Amino acid sequence: MTWRTPFTALLTVPATIAIAIGLSGAGIVAIEHRFNAPDWLIALSPDVARAILSSVATAAMTALSLTYSLTLVVFTLAASSIGPRLLKRFTTERANQITAGLLGGTFLYALVVLGTTGNEPARIATFIAGLLAAASVVQLIWFVRTVAQSVSIDDELAKIAVRLRDGLARLKQNSGDDDDLPDDNAFLPAVTVKDTGYLARLDRSALLASAITENLVLRVEQGEGDYLLPDTVVLSVNRPLRESVHTALCKTVRQEPARSDTGTVHFSINLMVEIALRALSPGVNDTLTALAVSDMLSGALAEIAGSEPRPEVLRDPEGRARVILPGASFPSLLDTAYNPLRRASADNVLMAEGLARGLRRLHAVASANARRAVEEHADLLLRQMERAGHMPADIAAVRTFLPDAVLE
Repeated sequence: MTWRTPFTALLTVPATIAIAIGLSGAGIVAIEHRFNAPDWLIALSPDVARAILSSVATAAMTALSLTYSLTLVVFTLAASSIGPRLLKRFTTERANQITAGLLGGTFLYALVVLGTTGNEPARIATFIAGLLAAASVVQLIWFVRTVAQSVSIDDELAKIAVRLRDGLARLKQNSGDDDDLPDDNAFLPAVTVKDTGYLARLDRSALLASAITENLVLRVEQGEGDYLLPDTVVLSVNRPLRESVHTALCKTVRQEPARSDTGTVHFSINLMVEIALRALSPGVNDTLTALAVSDMLSGALAEIAGSEPRPEVLRDPEGRARVILPGASFPSLLDTAYNPLRRASADNVLMAEGLARGLRRLHAVASANARRAVEEHADLLLRQMERAGHMPADIAAVRTFLPDAVLE
């Protein structure tokens, strides 16, 4: 998944598109020199063809420069209120990559054709340059629409919420029974990290393939996104490993010095909480955005509220457990999501009501153990409001939204 890093995504994908389009210009010119242009093409003199190609090259480069300059300004302003990680996502958006590649490729195509035609009119090559220019205009319109959606807080929250629900649904689907898992004492440390940094990603498919091939059971000791010190154990196995297998397993673990989008449920929750905390700050004062975060968090956490906490298990085709990963505990995820929001809303009755509604939704679909965690959060919310010195009428208004079990 290295290609997903911001530098490689911004460099590789647009550069590949641009170079491919640019080199095609030389091939089209060579074909046109070998074969006659069709009669339906408009007759062009060499001077007119060069003027059109020059205009296309200039317009493409100008559009590319202005578009990216203005977009970076917009994203910088949006990052101050939404979050700085929005800028990192900008480089990995497919629309941005295609737009940069198409505009850059149109510029290179026009230059290549200008440099290889000589005194020939290059009717086919000039006609294709016009098509590329038209395609660039359409792509530019799509790009502007995509950028506008990217800096819209509601659209951004919706995308994060979808990723969070998908991740929680995957954890629920892959959760395994404890009965068919090896005992904890059966595992031996196998792979440790050498540096200090974040556990960026685990190659799950490679881990499962190695476990099946070597008839192993692997247990992941750390979660993606955790900050690890040197010699921290990441993988354990149920029996000693050959050196070649140990080397292969080490390659499945990637550590990075800076936090990145690991695609985990914890990262998505923290990102949504960060947006809500910024919205509740005095400088922004956007309670409605924070309320939307609370609503979406309650909708996502409802995915696992009715199930008991179990580890995530990857199995072989025969159904045997091969890779055991840390699961998602509803109480811990509830703490991660609602504790910061509750503390930040101590002086905000409207936000407290929104948190109460979210807790009521979760209480309605939660299991017995999960309900106790929800009731604890509801009790903390009431006690915090009382400590903040809110009027009895405001506290009563919040109580009406809480689960009935808390009011008994």
